Amino acid sequence: MENPAGRLAVVKKIIDSEAMLLSIGDVANAVDVSTRQLRYWEKKGYIKSKISKTGQRKYTYFTMIQAGNIASYIEDGFTLAKAAEKAQSNGRIMKALRHFLKERFSGGREIPNGYEFDLGEIKGLPKDQRLFIEVLEDGESFFQVKKKVQMIDE
Repeated sequence: MENPAGRLAVVKKIIDSEAMLLSIGDVANAVDVSTRQLRYWEKKGYIKSKISKTGQRKYTYFTMIQAGNIASYIEDGFTLAKAAEKAQSNGRIMKALRHFLKERFSGGREIPNGYEFDLGEIKGLPKDQRLFIEVLEDGESFFQVKKKVQMIDE
C-alpha cells in the first residue's frame, strides 16, 4: 500500500473498528509472554478474546495493549491481580482516547517532512475553521487552527 490515502484509510479503520484481530501467537510475541500466560489471564477475566469460525482465539489491538500493560506491570514487580487492575485503569484512558480519535479524526494528508491530520471543528469558531495537528518526521508536532483543506482520504 504505497499511496498515502490507503495508509490513512487503514489507520482510520483501526481507530473505527474492532474487526482487525490478531492471533494468540501474534499477541504473545508482541508483548513477550507465552500463549499459556495469555490463556490464563483470559481464564481469570483480565483479558478477552473472540473465537473465530475456526475455533481460534483472536484478540483486538486494544486487548494486545491491555496484555502488554499487564506484562509490564508484572515485570515491575506487581502481582498479577494488581497489574491487571492498573492495566484496566489504563484501558479506560485508552478507550477515551480511542473515542476521541474516532469522533475527531477527519482525515489527513502528507505535507513536506511529515503529515497533517484534521481533528475537526472548534466550538465557538466559524465552521470552516478546523483544528489540525502536524506531525513532522523529526518528531516535532504542533496544533494549528486554519481553514479546512482537501484531505487525501476524501
